[in-house]
Amino acid sequence: MKVLYAALRNDPRDLDRSSSVDYGFYTAICDNGHEVHIVGPFPPRPPLAERVVKKVHDAITRKRYLKWDLASIWRASQAVNRAVATWRPDVVFSMFPATLAFYNRQAPAVFNTDLTFYSWQAHGAGFSRPALRLLHWIEGRAIRNSARVILHSQWSKQDIIARHGAPAEKLCIMPMPAAIPAHVVPETIDVQTLKRLEFPLRLLLVGKEYHRKGVDIATEAVVRLNDQGIPAELTVCATAGPAAPYVTYVGPFRKSDPAQLAQYAELYRRAHLLIHPARFEPAGIVPGEAAAFGTPTITNDAGGLGTTVRHDVSGLVLPRHSPAETYVAAITNLVNQPDCYYALCHSARKRYEAELNWRSAGQTVEAVFQEAAHL
Repeated sequence: MKVLYAALRNDPRDLDRSSSVDYGFYTAICDNGHEVHIVGPFPPRPPLAERVVKKVHDAITRKRYLKWDLASIWRASQAVNRAVATWRPDVVFSMFPATLAFYNRQAPAVFNTDLTFYSWQAHGAGFSRPALRLLHWIEGRAIRNSARVILHSQWSKQDIIARHGAPAEKLCIMPMPAAIPAHVVPETIDVQTLKRLEFPLRLLLVGKEYHRKGVDIATEAVVRLNDQGIPAELTVCATAGPAAPYVTYVGPFRKSDPAQLAQYAELYRRAHLLIHPARFEPAGIVPGEAAAFGTPTITNDAGGLGTTVRHDVSGLVLPRHSPAETYVAAITNLVNQPDCYYALCHSARKRYEAELNWRSAGQTVEAVFQEAAHL
């Protein structure tokens, strides 16, 4: 099968961009044996008129302008149309609505997304009202121009149905796979040795946004654990924050650098638990990475996390917006029941092997492509 891969800002062959999801899709499609042609990337080149419009917009609204300039949206869509006309692919794939907004549907398209712009706005995107309406329109066109849409959670599926009235049969759910290269994942894990419960308890949080990822909640939780007589330490990777007892900040690490990738993998290997108290998360990549090392995730039912983390299988999913004391209670319960903790480590790893890796995800992508190509 010939697959046209429509990029936008980044080359999908770059492991360090787009949280490695672009790279994951691209390599999975290639590994499925398809002939892949990339169109793009398209660096932003807004004309003078649009730069003036943006400047006026920013001055009046004090809000965020479009995620992509209109010139890039038109340029990307037209480049896709030309590539389809000349190369004649069986399927077009993209992660970006801008590339499909003005697509002419000469070949079936598969679109990947994890949330709508309106839901992003509800959780702090900060777009102006006119910018949000225009982005919603662009997003709707991309969905309508696609034969199938790959999503990463049940929450996202309901979000798109509610916002755009998309037919349920067009929407396919694929849990977000780990974005860590498979060669650093151990082939087998001896849970009793690697995850032996000992003190201090090692908690890990991986995330770039301090507030949205709930670093403050995790910080309060580790302090409370120590206050209650459970020695614990928290390592926060990829962001910085105020100094706090029992908290160490590290990273971020570049996955394309072997030495840095090894350091990153070691964080998951050493951790007893990945704590992910995100206030909002459309899907979440790091719980899959943790599961690869038999590290369960303790999180809450915000956004799509209830799909990425399966409760009592790859971790614990607490009620949405749970406070620090709820995390402390759940962690304390696991510490007091080592057999339950070790069973969770085993099942987390099994779920990684079954669904949270790009080999398995690639099979899902292949099924969607075959379905789209034969509509």
